[in-house]
Amino acid sequence: MVCTTETGLVRYRMGDIINCTRFLSRAEDLVPLPTEPVEIPRIPLFSIGYRVGNLLDVIGEKTSEQNLIDVLKQTVHDWKEQDIIVEISEFTCYPKLDAFPPYYVIFLELIDEERYKITDQQLQILQNTVNATVDQHLCKVNYVYYRARDADYLGSPRCNFVRSATFSIFLHEKLVTGHVSPIQVKPHRLLKSEDHIRFFYDNRIDNVSS
Repeated sequence: MVCTTETGLVRYRMGDIINCTRFLSRAEDLVPLPTEPVEIPRIPLFSIGYRVGNLLDVIGEKTSEQNLIDVLKQTVHDWKEQDIIVEISEFTCYPKLDAFPPYYVIFLELIDEERYKITDQQLQILQNTVNATVDQHLCKVNYVYYRARDADYLGSPRCNFVRSATFSIFLHEKLVTGHVSPIQVKPHRLLKSEDHIRFFYDNRIDNVSS
């Protein structure tokens, strides 16, 4: 997506990949029409697909940010069916390419509110099952990923829970500079810096998978 605005952006590359979902036209009657007959242009309607460079793409599977969001929503739903009431506040990931087979590493921060407090026993259950659950749902949302897992081209993902406020600290200590406001920084869903990766490993909750 490239945009020009009245406030000064000129052919600004937004960094978003968009999908045209449908067109707005007279037949669809989605907006008030003028009383006088005029030619009504077909206006494309878009949805945001993913950010440029934010694809997990080890062997051509192209797992998008939206894929991961859908997977994590379903994972939380599965936990609730086990009577573990919890929500994920943030996530980020990176591909572990120096392993054979390579695999995804995903860092998860749970919402830290009184109504979401879980016991140590429940946390242990999540830690023991999260890799398999996420892997199962990734196979459902991405057929190429499923084929890669079936052929052992990709290993099972490794999910790591991080301490409360880890993402907030990451934002203010690693991303925000004197020239950048926190509201200008978009979530880093794909980690590319070794320093950033190490930060999340250092903030893992004890006894999680690596």
